[in-house]
Amino acid sequence: MAPSKLKKRLLYPMAALLIGSLPLLGLELILRAFNIAAPETVVDRSFGFGQYQPLFVLTKDESQFRTSQNKSLYFGTQRFTREKRKTEFRMFFLGGSTVRGRPYTVDTAFAKWVELELNARSRDDTTYQSINCGGLSYASYRLARTNQEILQYDPNLVVVATGHNEFLEDRSFTTAKTNQAALTPVSSWRTANWIRSLAGDDLESFKRNAEKPLPANVTARLDAKSGYASYQWDPAWKQNVIAQYRESVAKIIRQCQTNNIPILLVCLGSNLRDCPPIKSELPLTLSNTTRQKWLNLFAQATRHRHDPATALQFFQQCFAITDDHALLHYHMARCFEKLDQMPAARKHYLLAKDHDTCPLRLTEKMDRILRELADQFDVPLVDGRGALEQASAHQIPGYEMYIDHVHPSIAGHQLIATRIVSRLIKSKFVTRPYDFLAADYVHMYQTHLHERPSSYFSNGLRRVQWLENWARRDRQQQELRPFDLRGQLAKADRLLGFNELDRVTVELTKALDQYPTAYAAIVELALRRRQQGNDYHANFILSWLATHRDPNENPEANPAVGFSHYSMDAIDHLAQNTYQYYFTCQASSKKFASTGIPGKR
Repeated sequence: MAPSKLKKRLLYPMAALLIGSLPLLGLELILRAFNIAAPETVVDRSFGFGQYQPLFVLTKDESQFRTSQNKSLYFGTQRFTREKRKTEFRMFFLGGSTVRGRPYTVDTAFAKWVELELNARSRDDTTYQSINCGGLSYASYRLARTNQEILQYDPNLVVVATGHNEFLEDRSFTTAKTNQAALTPVSSWRTANWIRSLAGDDLESFKRNAEKPLPANVTARLDAKSGYASYQWDPAWKQNVIAQYRESVAKIIRQCQTNNIPILLVCLGSNLRDCPPIKSELPLTLSNTTRQKWLNLFAQATRHRHDPATALQFFQQCFAITDDHALLHYHMARCFEKLDQMPAARKHYLLAKDHDTCPLRLTEKMDRILRELADQFDVPLVDGRGALEQASAHQIPGYEMYIDHVHPSIAGHQLIATRIVSRLIKSKFVTRPYDFLAADYVHMYQTHLHERPSSYFSNGLRRVQWLENWARRDRQQQELRPFDLRGQLAKADRLLGFNELDRVTVELTKALDQYPTAYAAIVELALRRRQQGNDYHANFILSWLATHRDPNENPEANPAVGFSHYSMDAIDHLAQNTYQYYFTCQASSKKFASTGIPGKR
């Protein structure tokens, strides 16, 4: 056949196909121009749920919304009026148990501190209300549905802080991801989505295609007897979970922006220093011979745990075989820290978190995703993680800032709240309020904490103990033994948060017996408690310290002696000179190294 005839035979069908597709292309352009049948509105890429149960329901007199009874176990109880006043600024805080304020309640969560500070600083008759939508074990894919509901309640602002709960529920991605792979090229076309919606192929049909729809309420894997064992080395599943996290947070942002509701993202951090990985496993790809060699080297390193340089040599040999083992990184971090190599220590603490087979802490990749989404959608972002890291020695947070693996201390929540308020002012979400001085913060913290009953703190301990049993923390006691003054005082600091004063004195006595710089560090601990609004604990520490100093010591050489007849005036005097670093945390790492004072860098 002649080339010219062959060319004609090819061109005519192609031209016919192109002409025939013009109506479809035209329809696609029209749908895009009017933002009709967007993929996220027709096909929900997250896993299906059982029947959705509203978070809020009307009270009997229909004047207020309150948390529904079947959700109160997860969210606690919140109330807000059905009709919003013109002078009311209504903020919904969306997230998991960190947002809820665990192991305490919403009364000391950062959402509450934001509300208190904005109201205290308000220049006009505007009143600010924080509605806490932090759900225990709630991940971003569940929060996307919750956010869809709260947009009906006329919010002035939605604050989203999520990421720690993504791996809690057992959900398979096999069929769902296969369906998504098939849908991805098609679902990007508005025309295909519009036709699918007309045919009834919407969220409900997608749920039916899901291999394992999620129940209406959370069923965390660790709740089951076999939950701990069910977490195994599975990098593919982990990547799918992280991909779904990106999709879910992006969906929440789109929901807000489509409804012209301002949204603020908050980066969350976690306990690096005082939280060994929950579970560690070697890759299944290792041969039996290589696995045994690795285990032998790891055992030799462990036998030299009191000689960090030698132990590190064995750990590095393990690292050369495979670095995919969480506890290996944690031990290496401890060795580097004992050798005063802090950048390396921080690096391996982060790797220990990311390689955890039972990942109950937000990964570094997820942290980057949140920041990328903030840039992509031009959404303000608050670095809550950074606030707590800057308040920690060498940016390695431990028990000074976190009660357990992810939940901030009350002081941590206060720091996050100040960052949020600053961002709200900078982004002009709120009218520029009155300035707040150091004394104003202390007064606000004191007033609010004094209203909490004494059982408030002991109840926090009870919840933490339950959580640690749930996460099998009893397996990690050997890893958590303090090896320096910072670790010793961090234990005391944590126990103060639960009002366990007898146990606090035990840890403080150990510190005085072992470390010559403990006096100054304990005074500093009392000061921080005062700055956080807890003068009761500040009094307790200084009173105890005054009766436990060395009677032969030169009074002028010991800063604690000056407070032997302690008073809040004395603490306030000290606070005037040192309060600024509490918020800016700009003290040098050399000073921390010489004094051992937690919280300084």
